[in-house]
Amino acid sequence: MHPLPAARHLSRALAVPALLAAAALAGAQAPDPPVFAQLSPDPLAANLAVTAEPLPLADLERAGIVFSGATESEQPAVAQRLQSLVDGFRRQTTGVTDARTLGEQALVFLHANVLTRYAPLAARVDAALATGEYNCVSSAVLYLILARSVGLPVRAARTSDHVLCVVEADGRRVDVETTNRYGFDPGTRKEFTDTFGAVTGFTYVPPTNYRARQDIGEKELLSLILHDRVSLLVDRGQHLAAIGPAMTEWTLAPSELSHGAMVTSISNAASSLAMARRFAEACDLLARSAEAIGAEPALEKRRGEITHNWVVALAESGELDAADALLADPARASFLEDSDRGSLAAWIIELRAEAPARRGDYQAAADLIAAGLARLGANAELLHAFETYSHNVFARAYNARRFAEARAAADAALARYPGSRLLQQDRDLAAKASP
Repeated sequence: MHPLPAARHLSRALAVPALLAAAALAGAQAPDPPVFAQLSPDPLAANLAVTAEPLPLADLERAGIVFSGATESEQPAVAQRLQSLVDGFRRQTTGVTDARTLGEQALVFLHANVLTRYAPLAARVDAALATGEYNCVSSAVLYLILARSVGLPVRAARTSDHVLCVVEADGRRVDVETTNRYGFDPGTRKEFTDTFGAVTGFTYVPPTNYRARQDIGEKELLSLILHDRVSLLVDRGQHLAAIGPAMTEWTLAPSELSHGAMVTSISNAASSLAMARRFAEACDLLARSAEAIGAEPALEKRRGEITHNWVVALAESGELDAADALLADPARASFLEDSDRGSLAAWIIELRAEAPARRGDYQAAADLIAAGLARLGANAELLHAFETYSHNVFARAYNARRFAEARAAADAALARYPGSRLLQQDRDLAAKASP
């Protein structure tokens, strides 16, 4: 006899793509928030998104604190610390009107009073004020606030992996590498070139290299705080917690970068739920995200993969009725490709047929497969299974020399699968053996 066919294992590994961006402030891992709590952006981002730049200084200061992730209870103390810094700089520069002098003093003051140690992950403004640790994002935001507080025209610029500020002084644009105390007009300072690369790992990109850098607005600079927070949360595996900052980043400064961060964070969160076998929550998260941001091909694909694995998990645990019901649910199964849905349905039928086959009841197994063929059509895998089980029915009778029974079994099977060469051979063999 032919051996019973082994059921295919259809599970598909869920990939969790890494978000490619600079990392942010490291710290203790927090528990995941409720699944759907993060799908709404911070209201401050929505308000600032429709506010013209330059932003009001108070909004700029508040955004730097809120987008850094300071809690509501922490924000007043951080705001007071920032206000004291601004007041101190204003007092020091009373009477100074020269833009170049103000720009350089702002950088020196910042490093003398706040910034003490460069740390690649330290993008949060609240943390920089508290610990002195900073990176290019947090130092650029703080410099922007100080410069704006004394009326200095300033903007930001970015390269592929770095941020700096630009001041209008003496009728020209002057670069400010905020990560370095000697970074005002850095091309003219030997102290800068001696220390900058060694401390930060970056290479200074001069303003003449237009293709390697671009000006960005205040909102986009603030959004980089959020982007770095998203990156760190992704690196830590806190995918649900990453959704909120990613949604806020995209709302504040829509761009290819922020859009990618948002889609990736939602996809990662759904995948992490699915890998914890929380399939319904994963699919519902993707459904709600579509309501919030519109249909995204990458997220629809991920929903199909998760639905596929959900069906597989149910089937492998013996919950075949539940697996069939999931495949029949148009709201969920619509995200499966037709070929995948058909393959899964056929596999579940094969699993149902395995139970009687293990008891030796090959006819019952063949009948279950035949019913599946009537429902799904000429599925190749089901045809092979039907052929195998039907041959086993024939072989049992033939080996017992019940040749008439064997021929009847072959005839009945051929009526259902007339194209089977194996079943035709069985019939011919029975015909020869019959008296």
